[in-house]
Amino acid sequence: MTPYGRGGAIAALVAVVVLATATVREVAVGRAEVAAADGAAAKGQWKDAVAHARAAAEARLPGSPWPDRGLDRLESLGHDAEVRGDDAVAILAYGALRTAVLSTRSGVGADGASFDAARDGLLRVASGQRQQTLPPEVLDRIRHDRPPATWPLLVLGACILAMLAGLARLAWPGPGARVAVAAVALGFAGYSLVMLTS
Repeated sequence: MTPYGRGGAIAALVAVVVLATATVREVAVGRAEVAAADGAAAKGQWKDAVAHARAAAEARLPGSPWPDRGLDRLESLGHDAEVRGDDAVAILAYGALRTAVLSTRSGVGADGASFDAARDGLLRVASGQRQQTLPPEVLDRIRHDRPPATWPLLVLGACILAMLAGLARLAWPGPGARVAVAAVALGFAGYSLVMLTS
């Protein structure tokens, strides 16, 4: 095996170990946070339950059931708080649900239903409060709010992959350096364009 082949194998092994470690960690975090949310809810510690459920919802990993369970817990906590008449916890839970959906949006999941539930819950609670704490313009923005479009996320991902592939190719000597430089330049240009227009 050539020195470059050995170096490539070591780099691939390191990448696999890092990805496996991150995967195990995210799954463990999701499971622990759902359990902590359930425990806090059982004790009536609503703010802690919301915080733990949001952490579980944000432990996003393809195939992991814990983020969806975290989203379900947040929606349930918001609904239960509405039934109890606890507007503060309901707004906290629905706000956390909305934030978790927006912060983990991948562009390939079906998180629109959770976003709609958060928006509708916030509107119900805010419009039903005895003392209006949200100005009418904020309520109107919530009412007409939509999750961000999927295409910028997909384009950003493709640009990052192009840059990484180009940089990886430039790390090893040999033919194809011009194509690698072009991939890095186009990836950077596309990334910058999406960031400036979104």
